[in-house]
Order: sequence, then C-alpha cells, then structure tokens
Amino acid sequence: MDERLKQLRAEARILGLMYDQSLPSSVRERIQQADTEARPLSGHDLGVICSFTAVNADHLQRLQSNTPLIVASAKSRLLLEDPGLILPGGALYPEARAEACWRDCWHFLRVTIYAVAAGRPAFTHLPGVKGLGVLYRELAVPISSMALAIGFLKAEALSDYSTYSSPSDASLLGEALLHLEQMIQQLQQISNSATEALL
Repeated sequence: MDERLKQLRAEARILGLMYDQSLPSSVRERIQQADTEARPLSGHDLGVICSFTAVNADHLQRLQSNTPLIVASAKSRLLLEDPGLILPGGALYPEARAEACWRDCWHFLRVTIYAVAAGRPAFTHLPGVKGLGVLYRELAVPISSMALAIGFLKAEALSDYSTYSSPSDASLLGEALLHLEQMIQQLQQISNSATEALL
C-alpha cells in the first residue's frame, strides 16, 4: 500500500466515541484501544463499559460472536438482489473488491456494537466520515452497493439481536445502525454530486 493510501486509511476512522467527554475516561480508553486494534470489545471491556450504561454485556458478546454470520447473511441478500455485482464489469469485481466490501461491513458492525455498549447511537466523527468519503472516492468504491449492503446488515443484525436482547437494547442497536446507514447515504449523495460536477 502506498503512503497516500495509508494516510487516507488513517484519516477514515469514523468512530467518535473516544471524543465524547460525557463518557467516563475508562470507557473512552477501552473503546479507543479496541478501535486502534480494529477488534471487537473483549468480555472484560464489555463488562466495564456496560456497567456504565446498563446495556446487557452478555447479549452484546453474543451479537459480536454472531457478526460473521450476520455479515454473511447480508452478503447473500445483496448478491441475491444484484448478482451481477461480483461478475466481470460489476461494481464488486474482482474478488478482492468484494472482500473489501464484506470486511468494511464487519468493521461497521464492530463499531456499531461499541456504540450500543456505550449507549451512544450517534457514534461517528465528522472528520473521519469525510476521510472515509475521500478514501472511497480514491478507491472508486461503489457506495450505492455499500449502502445497499448496510441496509441488509441493519436488517440482519436487528433480526438476530432482537431475539435475545431487551427492547431498550434492541432500540439502541436500531438507532446506531440507522445512524450508520444515514452516514453511508450521505457519502453516496456527496459522491453523486462530485460525479455530476465532472459532467
């Protein structure tokens, strides 16, 4: 990866919870460490963070464990909706491009779970969101396909979590996923405007 892409990736970190001064420093530090390492929250992390919000840590641990299956289900629904995406000439062709999309979906759900644990569904950081838009334009990421994938991810995650979480925790997840979905839609609108400006 060249230096420019490394810099763009560094600037495309959308999570803003570590800047939320209404959260205890112990919560912000755990979230920042997990995000820096691009990993799910540990059981201990969840216990500490959820003790502040009263969100059920065990249920979030279960949701984290189900993340690969949730992403796989969203992927299946996306390809059923538009099977041409991964064919030659499609927006997610070749395979490495598609894999990057699924990987981004995993990371999006990862940080959404942080938001639920912290009780802060509006979890993004505007400079990072703008950075993601720049990165996606640089890599010619098909944002319309990503927006569709996020919609399916939202439906699958809520369908899973709602079967074992409390209504209030499920509502938090729904709000956080809606926030994520709206962020991607904004990127799509910006991308469309940039394209029109070139015509």
